[in-house]
Amino acid sequence: MHHAGRPDHPGGPGPPPEIAFPIPHPADGSPEIGYWPMQKAGPAIKAYREASDRIDPELRYELGELIDALDGWYSAWADGEGSFWWAEDTSVFFSVVG
Repeated sequence: MHHAGRPDHPGGPGPPPEIAFPIPHPADGSPEIGYWPMQKAGPAIKAYREASDRIDPELRYELGELIDALDGWYSAWADGEGSFWWAEDTSVFFSVVG
């Protein structure tokens, strides 16, 4: 899928134009695959919960799904600190396509 005019992916693949901010993608991956450092998930979950009553009602279900998913991943990561599999630089990977 090509979206012309995106400053982060001009004329190339990437998230739909309705997403008005750049989404980082892995250097060796597709622009449709985004990533987010796990350390930032906790503060984001808190901010999303605090702002959820100010979000367009038509988007609240999706925001709730995002919050629940991030919370599950973040909780498992935070609770696993010190485990053999735990890594400080863990990231959440996601796909955003229109």
